[in-house]
Amino acid sequence: MKLSGQVRKMNVESETPIQYFLNIDKESHPLNSHIGGKLKIKWDGVITCIECGRKTKKSYDQGYCFVCSRDLPENEMCSVRPELCDHKNGNEAAKEFWRTHCNIDHYVYLSLTSGVKVGVTRHYNIPDRWIDQGAVKGLIIAKVPERILSGQIEVAVAKNFADKTNWRKMLKGEFENLDLLEFRKKAHQLFPEDLKDYALENEKVQNLVYPVESVPEKITSHNLDKLPEFEDRLTGVKGQYLIFESRVINLRKYSGYHLEFNFS
Repeated sequence: MKLSGQVRKMNVESETPIQYFLNIDKESHPLNSHIGGKLKIKWDGVITCIECGRKTKKSYDQGYCFVCSRDLPENEMCSVRPELCDHKNGNEAAKEFWRTHCNIDHYVYLSLTSGVKVGVTRHYNIPDRWIDQGAVKGLIIAKVPERILSGQIEVAVAKNFADKTNWRKMLKGEFENLDLLEFRKKAHQLFPEDLKDYALENEKVQNLVYPVESVPEKITSHNLDKLPEFEDRLTGVKGQYLIFESRVINLRKYSGYHLEFNFS
């Protein structure tokens, strides 16, 4: 079977195990059934912006051209530092983005990847956000009505918690089986005093299982910019990574690239 077109981050369905779908030209194609078989990936040299569609020599912010990366509200600083969200004081496009994406319920959460991580996301992104990280467990610890508040909580908690993932350990499934409920107690103590009322006490830990048969002993990330074509046996999917016998590839990194997939 052959598929080709512009690639975006994989779509998922929260089942056991998680179901993955290649996102090609905004259409979903089931992937799990191909695990165990050979897959050839080829880049034809074309990159187009996932927002405006224009051709670009380089992908910015995981799929945008330079102009969209620079000008779109979703690519401003608060995309990675929500405590700095200032869209409501920006131009009309920024204000509209604030109304639809910032001035809505957000969750603060803990996730277990290679270790316990604190993060924030819009309310509709759970559990997809955890799946994109390759987390094996996730727990919501607060619900707030605006993005900036979630960022303020995250900053306070992150002083004593990690906020990054060791991606190699995540792919290998190397983690301590830590109790997120105990970490929630510690996290709640770190909330700013004026935000403690947003803490959630009764959320349950969610477990996530990935379709992974095996992981290479030495994990090497394939770079399509240097080697635009390869063939290998697909042995699993976790986070936004395709896992092969001799390499892995972060498919989200190549959002906007036009790729060809040949399954056999």
